[in-house]
Amino acid sequence: MTHRTPGIWRAAMLPLLCAGVVAGCSPSRATVAAPSQHVIAWDDAVPSQLQPPQVPPAPACRAAQLSVSGSGFQFVAGVAGGDGAVALRNTGPGRCRLTGYPTVRLTGAPRAPAQRQVDLPVQAPAFPEVAEPAAMLRALAPGSAAILSIDWSNWCVPGAAGSAKPQIPPSAVRVTLGKGLGSLDVNYNAVPACDAPGQPATIDVRPFAPPPLPTTQPWTTANVTAAIESPDGPGFSLTAKRGQVARFIIRLQNASPIAVRFGGCPLLAEALAPSGQTEIHRLNCRPAGAILPGHSLLFDMRVRVPSSAPLGKNGLFWELDPTGAQYPEAVSGVVVTS
Repeated sequence: MTHRTPGIWRAAMLPLLCAGVVAGCSPSRATVAAPSQHVIAWDDAVPSQLQPPQVPPAPACRAAQLSVSGSGFQFVAGVAGGDGAVALRNTGPGRCRLTGYPTVRLTGAPRAPAQRQVDLPVQAPAFPEVAEPAAMLRALAPGSAAILSIDWSNWCVPGAAGSAKPQIPPSAVRVTLGKGLGSLDVNYNAVPACDAPGQPATIDVRPFAPPPLPTTQPWTTANVTAAIESPDGPGFSLTAKRGQVARFIIRLQNASPIAVRFGGCPLLAEALAPSGQTEIHRLNCRPAGAILPGHSLLFDMRVRVPSSAPLGKNGLFWELDPTGAQYPEAVSGVVVTS
């Protein structure tokens, strides 16, 4: 099985992008004047949707308090086996805690191989996905859901190769929450192939995770483009040191024939690849007026540079309104130094 590697979307494309496909990854320094257009200040406040709930931890969830949303695990085939996820919703009258790892087994098959569970670490959302704060799982509100992701591979029924009878698959994926908390039987859509006869089936389990933020209305339907620029002006590359914060400028250009106005300040997603996590902020559009046709606005931006970031060119990904319009977006590079 090929596990989904924690990280961000399109990180593997960075070396190709910065080899010359994307202009501006590593321009030579030139003595030019900084842009004279006003730059709207950076806002580092945590968006309200991402602020953890101010409630104490709740008692552990019991299976009787939860229900399965949708049709269960919809496994997507990989190199070996498949991976799928399910949402478990709190249908009880009060908050409950749904954290950590459950026990996951395939149940209901008359003949089945041994099963082995492997607990995998938390997986960060892929860029530009936005999830609710993880702290919400400590006190899951009624009506809210948690996501359980698993990988299932190598289903080798003993003696199946020499039998003329059709094999009966498991009836459900059984999710056991903990001692005395009960279990839920979850439907699924497919059984993985037998890749290693005589070996146990493997179930890779990630801890419960918060769900994505709800979809919002697009901030605009007009043609707006985005470009990443250096705060030092044209001809300067973006540079930053490991463990520090990189500064850059986003230029939003109105390419439509109508004025573009901000009815509300949309979220933005940004990340430094390959080692950075997706960061979610809110565009500081309060001081911004309308963007007239053919005109643009400049916004000051910040992104964290992990201490583990590779030296040299790193990919910089930026997208406006990740829960709504999911555009405009821009790609560039940051030269990381020690």
